[in-house]
Amino acid sequence: MAKKNVFKGMKILLVEDDELLRRSLFDSLRDKGCEVLAADSLVDARSLLKNGSFDVMISDMRLPDGDGLSLLKEQQEATPDMEVVMMTAYANVDTAVKALKYGAFDYLSKPVKDDLLYKVLRNINEKVTLSRRVESLADYSMREFDGFVQFDQMIGTAAMSDIFNVAERVAKSEATVLVQGESGSGKGMLSKAIHRVSPRAKKPFVEINCSAIPEHLLESELFGYEKGAFTDAKGNKQGLFEVAEGGTVFLDEIGDMPMALQAKILKVLEDKSFRRLGAVRSTDVDVRVIAATNRDLKQLVKDGTFREDLYYRLSVVPIAVPPLCEHRESIEPLANYFLKLYSKQMGRDVPDFEPEALQSLLVYSWPGNIRELRNVIERSLILCSDAFVNAGVMGIPLANADDTKESVSESGTEVTEGELLPLAEIEKIHIQRVLDKVEGNRSKAAEVLQIHRTTLYKKIEVYGLDD
Repeated sequence: MAKKNVFKGMKILLVEDDELLRRSLFDSLRDKGCEVLAADSLVDARSLLKNGSFDVMISDMRLPDGDGLSLLKEQQEATPDMEVVMMTAYANVDTAVKALKYGAFDYLSKPVKDDLLYKVLRNINEKVTLSRRVESLADYSMREFDGFVQFDQMIGTAAMSDIFNVAERVAKSEATVLVQGESGSGKGMLSKAIHRVSPRAKKPFVEINCSAIPEHLLESELFGYEKGAFTDAKGNKQGLFEVAEGGTVFLDEIGDMPMALQAKILKVLEDKSFRRLGAVRSTDVDVRVIAATNRDLKQLVKDGTFREDLYYRLSVVPIAVPPLCEHRESIEPLANYFLKLYSKQMGRDVPDFEPEALQSLLVYSWPGNIRELRNVIERSLILCSDAFVNAGVMGIPLANADDTKESVSESGTEVTEGELLPLAEIEKIHIQRVLDKVEGNRSKAAEVLQIHRTTLYKKIEVYGLDD
């Protein structure tokens, strides 16, 4: 099979005042199948941009009638969907940083090598293709799944509506956000969604896992260093806070950050500045910080391993993402959603769950939360060979009908041999039984059930229970 020409039909505006280079790049791009228009000045480029649309603009940094960066800034506001690649014969770190800061997709030094230019264009094509695919799947999900609540590209059942409402409101602000919850519950997805909905959406979203990088490297990753700051520092290095200028820094697993670095993070939050390793002067930075953790930061503060002042500075708006076991009513609709989603991706007819398979999903504890549920459904769809997903391909413990029967019978409800009740009915009965035992004390009932009090209130309302 012939390999697809990803360049064919790509509309490119080439802005270069050097005639020889302009002709060379023009011919090279045309040979690849691109639709190319060329300009040799800012005036000509603005005219072409006003009267036409382009996928990519490749522009020189220095032009006879002005600075290519000004054109870049103009087009980021006027045509944000167009990617921009900057070129210059005067390559240095500061110039590259400015170009990327103003929204350039990439930066090339002259003389421009064809293979490097083609690589950049392929990367742009992959980015555009992925964006369209995500938008298509998001649209598909909302068309096909009535009753879901949505926040950006995230969906959930009514149990997530309050969280999505808070996230949507905080996204419009500049407040620091602390997202807490178990691993796999969706903290990272929620943080990215907040960024995408915020005014900073067109700027970088830079993520760093504080527990995955050794302590002695984490500081240089976050703040960068100056040449000569230590033995192997052979040049200047930007930190991630600089890379994220104007955007969002996502500090995942903030609870594992060393105490010494916590003080520097606090300074960034309070003063909007930091100092590179080995630097004399501070660097100002405009970033929004979102932090996430699966640990109890209040307890870490009591233990003396997390700064109290940083905790309160991070948790301007705290968002607690519940584990899947606390909103079990979401399991079946989410499982069906993932089943239809992956069926579409794989080009398959959508199968159905066998009753035993569905029951196993409903009674499983889901220690890996929504991430584990998604992976189980994807694996099941790959392995199942007929119109039904059976329990054997899911790789989770099978539901035990006897255990289900016993737990229901204890609550005062009898079931016939082999009967499989919906988990929601079992949960309703159990919650009512606990409420009866504690004489309607909701706080105590929440402790017994090991769920948050607000979660219990919602379940009482949903099930119409008497407390």
